[in-house]
Amino acid sequence: MSERRVTGGATQRLLSRRDRLRAWARHHRQLFGSTLSALLRDWMGLMTTWLVIGIALSLPVLMLIGLRQIGETDHRQVIEPAISVYLSSPSGSAVTQGLISSLRQMPEIRQVTLISEAEALAEFSERSGFFDVLNAFSENPLPAVLEVRSVSTEGATIRLLTQKIGALEGIDSISFDAAWRQRLSSVLLIIERITLALGVLFLCGVVLIIGNTLRLTIENRRHEIEVIKLVGGTDAFVQRPFVYRGFWLGMGGGLMAWIMIQSSLIYLSVPVETLARSYRSDFALEALGFQESLVLLALGAGLGIVGSMVSVRRHLVKIQPN
Repeated sequence: MSERRVTGGATQRLLSRRDRLRAWARHHRQLFGSTLSALLRDWMGLMTTWLVIGIALSLPVLMLIGLRQIGETDHRQVIEPAISVYLSSPSGSAVTQGLISSLRQMPEIRQVTLISEAEALAEFSERSGFFDVLNAFSENPLPAVLEVRSVSTEGATIRLLTQKIGALEGIDSISFDAAWRQRLSSVLLIIERITLALGVLFLCGVVLIIGNTLRLTIENRRHEIEVIKLVGGTDAFVQRPFVYRGFWLGMGGGLMAWIMIQSSLIYLSVPVETLARSYRSDFALEALGFQESLVLLALGAGLGIVGSMVSVRRHLVKIQPN
């Protein structure tokens, strides 16, 4: 730092670039804690704002998590199309064993699972609740079933495979609902696009919420801003504390959304796993991982900064010292 004498006895100090950088960093460190402390003074209003932002962020994220995990059919086998082959011969017969061997040699087939007559009866009794009625039969009325899973998930390809399997010996009937698979894929595509559209709307809503909250703060500090500009404060200097306010609003909203999402996944995990087991699947809802949690928090903080910059710049231009 150097000093230079000017007329009238005043002294002008010339700050070096290093001193200016230190002052800029010191100001940021002060604002980082002071803005949070200022927000916490009205903790009821702050919690309300965080709650609204958390709801707006958690709803589309929850829908995207569900769609992502349902859509991973190749890895989780949740809605993977399966062909049910009802056998005309007992499960332990040579005909059935030869049929299983032939199916497993087909390159179009990925997995063949045998469900014996006893297993089919036990499963049907458990699902239907007609255990006493079925026990009245002297013989098991249910046939053995082969559950065949194709390498391809396309409905047309599986339909051709069904026709090919139907020509083999030892088969009574084959069941595969290709139309159901196509309808389900169409429904999932519609839900995915609706979720993305809602996500964009909710993110815009978060920006507007933060911007409106800061607009009220700017109006309350209007005279203070006029004084700062009157003594030479730039718009960037005036805007800086409001940007940190937006950061804390978005970060807190992201943290609130994380809590809501994790709680919702824990609450839904038991019924979802029960439903998956009824379809002989190991599907389970997975909580947000470490990286996904960081992305959610960064998204909230980023939206807070964007909302503050858009709102504050627009209003600071209108505030000029008289």
